[in-house]
Amino acid sequence: MTISKLLLIMAGFALVTLGVAGIVLPVLPATPFLLAASFCFMKGSARLYRWIMGSHFFGPRIERIRGAGLTAKEKISIYLFACALIIPVIVLSPSPHLRIFLVLLLVIKGLVFLRIKTAGPGEKSTPVQPE
Repeated sequence: MTISKLLLIMAGFALVTLGVAGIVLPVLPATPFLLAASFCFMKGSARLYRWIMGSHFFGPRIERIRGAGLTAKEKISIYLFACALIIPVIVLSPSPHLRIFLVLLLVIKGLVFLRIKTAGPGEKSTPVQPE
């Protein structure tokens, strides 16, 4: 195993950890971390790529984003859920620095969702094979 593949595998595990945290914490976007992890595993280890794509928890999410994308309704509901969790903290926080950070975070989340492909009705994803 080469050093570059080992580094890709280690980065993949770190990104999966951040992705799992992003599922639970509204301040972290899970999707970009899981996409990056699948890329690292695809380049670093075919076995780990099959593991993450075969996972009932991660696989369908990654395939939908890579393939057809999210529907507009899904994008809006996910973003509104994040807003519902973050806006009360913005309103109640005494720290102006935290408020600015959280507002910027919501803007970045919105931009990420705008860049994610929007699926049309009935579109299917196509899985990517590791090299």
